[in-house]
Amino acid sequence: MNIARIIFGACAALVLGAPAHAEDAATLLPESLSLAVVDGSIIPDDCMYPGSITNAARFEIACVTMPRFVSSEISAQYIGELGERGWRQGSFISGGMTAIRTDENNCERVLNIFPGDFPPGSENSDVVVIWFAMDRTPRCNRAQPG
Repeated sequence: MNIARIIFGACAALVLGAPAHAEDAATLLPESLSLAVVDGSIIPDDCMYPGSITNAARFEIACVTMPRFVSSEISAQYIGELGERGWRQGSFISGGMTAIRTDENNCERVLNIFPGDFPPGSENSDVVVIWFAMDRTPRCNRAQPG
């Protein structure tokens, strides 16, 4: 596990629920979440998504890039905005983590969050990325009464 993922996870654990800071009018995941794009990050023309999250039937995807030297602060603002909207830290998954929110039907919405070097494979680049992949299908416990 590289240091960027450790720092990102630590920020998520500490900041989920903290208020977000300055943002502009652009949004990520407009179909489901409309997460504001935080100052200092941009939506690149080509997100270079990992193959594991490109299934548009399964995921609504988005990404932002940012300079590495401010990535911890910017990442914390994204996590804070999610916390303000009722999302909580889920599980650590291969390459990232999840954020979870229970919807009005008592089903869990799952947002997969993957930080990484940008472009992918360029270890310790000056630019980092956060890929967001919202599961389109809520996870509902459909237990049958006994």
